[in-house]
Amino acid sequence: VVSTQSTGRIEDGRNYVRSSQNCSQVWVSMIVTEDSKLKLTHKGKEYEEIFQHLGDHDMVFIYAKIITGDEVSRRDKFVLITWVGPGVSAVKKGKMLLPRAEIDRIFEQRAKVIEATDLAELDYDKVTDILVKAGGADYGKSTS
Repeated sequence: VVSTQSTGRIEDGRNYVRSSQNCSQVWVSMIVTEDSKLKLTHKGKEYEEIFQHLGDHDMVFIYAKIITGDEVSRRDKFVLITWVGPGVSAVKKGKMLLPRAEIDRIFEQRAKVIEATDLAELDYDKVTDILVKAGGADYGKSTS
C-alpha cells in the first residue's frame, strides 16, 4: 500500500497547475521516495524548466498545463508525464508502479498521459500537438 508523504501538498501542487490565475505553462513534479511515498519536489512557471529535473537515473511524475488555441479561443490542456530515465534499473521502475492509482486519482483531470524515456519525446511542440489532437476540434492559431 502506498501512502503519500503529504496528500495535501500533492493536491496543492495539482491546484497550483489548474489555477486559472496561472497564465503561464505551469507544472509540478513528484518522485517516489525510498519508502514508496509520493513527494512533491519542484514547481515552475515555464515548460522548459522541467528538463533540468529529468536525469538519466531519475523517475519523475510531472503534471503540466499547456495553453493551446489563440487569443480568442484559449484552451488550458493538462498532461500527466511519467519520466523514467534510460539509466533506471528494473527494480526501481517497479517502485514507480506502486503509486500509480494515487497519481491517477489526484490528477484525473488531464487530456493525455505521456510516458517518456527520451527527452526528445517531451519537446514542447510535440506535447502540444499530442494535446491538441487529443482535444478534438482544432482551429489553430489566428494569423490575421
